[in-house]
Amino acid sequence: MHEEATNQPVISVHHMRAEETGAVRSLAGQAFSRLESAFFSPPPQTLVAERNGRLVGAIVPKVFVLPDKRRCGAIFWLMTAPEARGKGVGGRLVEATLEYFEEHDCREAFACVEGYNTSSSNLFATRGFTILSPGEQLRHYGLLGTFALWIRTFRLGADVGHFLWARLEPTRQDHPGLQWCAGTCLSVLVLLLAGWRGGWVERLEPATVLGAALVIVALFGMREAAMRLAARSQGLLVQYRVWEAAYPLSAGVALMLGLFLPTPGSVYPRGGIWRYRNLLPKLGPSAFAGALAVLVFAWVTWGLLRFGGFPEEIASWLRFGHVTGQMLALFEVLLPFSIFVSFNGRRVWDWSRPAWALLAATTVGLFLTRG
Repeated sequence: MHEEATNQPVISVHHMRAEETGAVRSLAGQAFSRLESAFFSPPPQTLVAERNGRLVGAIVPKVFVLPDKRRCGAIFWLMTAPEARGKGVGGRLVEATLEYFEEHDCREAFACVEGYNTSSSNLFATRGFTILSPGEQLRHYGLLGTFALWIRTFRLGADVGHFLWARLEPTRQDHPGLQWCAGTCLSVLVLLLAGWRGGWVERLEPATVLGAALVIVALFGMREAAMRLAARSQGLLVQYRVWEAAYPLSAGVALMLGLFLPTPGSVYPRGGIWRYRNLLPKLGPSAFAGALAVLVFAWVTWGLLRFGGFPEEIASWLRFGHVTGQMLALFEVLLPFSIFVSFNGRRVWDWSRPAWALLAATTVGLFLTRG
């Protein structure tokens, strides 16, 4: 179907044949976790890459129509065999997929990529894709169109820390400060939703509810400030990005379980093209600082509750702070895998296992103490 003429062995891309279905499933098992690959079944439109007659990659394109009738394409399940990584297979698959979209009259193309998966995001960035911020999505597609886009790109699931990359005409980007304010306000609403589901919000005075909101602002602010200062001390320029696709998950947890799942967003290196492994010596300390700020917040509120002797109104604020700090620390540190890889724990885990172990022990201590 498509070929690349270089001094390297030729990489050819074609539509998956029926007899190749098993090989593609096996490839997914190598490229993704067991949990992820268990849900994968290659559809007929899957494109596969061959090198020296061996299947070394696959990608799943999907064509859909938005409410305003524009045809769009989305890229799913980009995978390459471990022995073929770094040899141009992924780029060739993305290029073939863009040609596929052109053949189907798609005006725009999308992909969802976890924030630190730079092996994939760099492929898209070098082919005209950019991260489409929440405000850009709403301005470009409207509320109904954005909701439809999220459904078509499966952003209403457990999509913590994934960003929507789009290949379309440039649009005005959101200011990072606006993203932080909007994301923090949404977190406050999710906390109140959890409180409504748990039946404790109705029993609170308005001042206590306000205190709960200020607790989240303070906690998220301390975390981001610590990460920014640590990054700046190493000469790393970063910017905040909200995890907009995490809010359906956190809202669902609040509604079904009455629990608060904090999704504070994070800071990322500026620019569209950078390599996670190359910047890990700087990203690791920044992540450590952010996680440490959360733990300090949780332990300080615990200490004030234990030894402060504050009046009940202030004590209720401190209890909110301690419980919220505990919950964030749980995801921030103790769960550096699966859908929670965007939290700081995974950065620290990849950078320094002893540093992660120190944070983990301190976090476990939070759950063993009594206020």
